[in-house]
Amino acid sequence: MVLNAGIINVQKLLAGDPAGKKFAKIAVGTSNADVTGAETTLTGQVAKDITTIDYLGNGYLQFNSQLDAGDPAMNIQEMGIVADDGTLCYRTVITSVNKVAGVTYSISYKIRIQ
Repeated sequence: MVLNAGIINVQKLLAGDPAGKKFAKIAVGTSNADVTGAETTLTGQVAKDITTIDYLGNGYLQFNSQLDAGDPAMNIQEMGIVADDGTLCYRTVITSVNKVAGVTYSISYKIRIQ
């Protein structure tokens, strides 16, 4: 879901306003609370730089990154997209994934622009 702060950021970005910031990080966290739109961070947030972007067609865009072996073990239950200025723009609750210490994980976040 696009969060309240994310809507303003996307509007500014699309309009070419210098206050609009590009999406820079994928974040994961440990909360499974419903998305309200007012979130500003994820619980136990770990944010990683977006490494690649895939344009999938039909309005879909996929951001990709990686959790490294040295990142903390955690029960991932939420994901988000964070803009350059630290604004959490998107958040979703996912099926739990147990991130084990010492293991590298690929992470992807797909959104639709419609």
